[in-house]
Amino acid sequence: MRLKSEVLALAFGMLLILVTFGDAHLARHIGNLDTIFGLGFWRLLDVLYPLLSICVFLLYGREKGGLKINPLTVGLFISYLVALALVSVDDIALVLNLPITPPRTYWIAMEWFYPIYSIIAFFIFGRANQLEKLPFKRS
Repeated sequence: MRLKSEVLALAFGMLLILVTFGDAHLARHIGNLDTIFGLGFWRLLDVLYPLLSICVFLLYGREKGGLKINPLTVGLFISYLVALALVSVDDIALVLNLPITPPRTYWIAMEWFYPIYSIIAFFIFGRANQLEKLPFKRS
């Protein structure tokens, strides 16, 4: 069980890098990680990386103790989805054909916020699925 959760954590970390730095918002001359398998695959990878991230997030929770539905796990999962949507706003706008172009300061903030928050949410989500009862009392 331990090795499987560690492999999932490693996979999540790799996907975190690919989602965060998949598009070169701050340094146009570096290139995009979305084109790692060639220009023909960038649209597929813009969809695949976030979907795989969601799957690994959930699999990690399941591996750590089964997916428990409680306010903490649901809140963490929804907040992770919001963070993922915020870092993927350019891809979402492209799919929806919306003329949204966030400024450079937005991307600077996202390239700090998304990886840090996602790592914290990922490990707390795994831990929260191990808990038998919530750490606080309900009235």
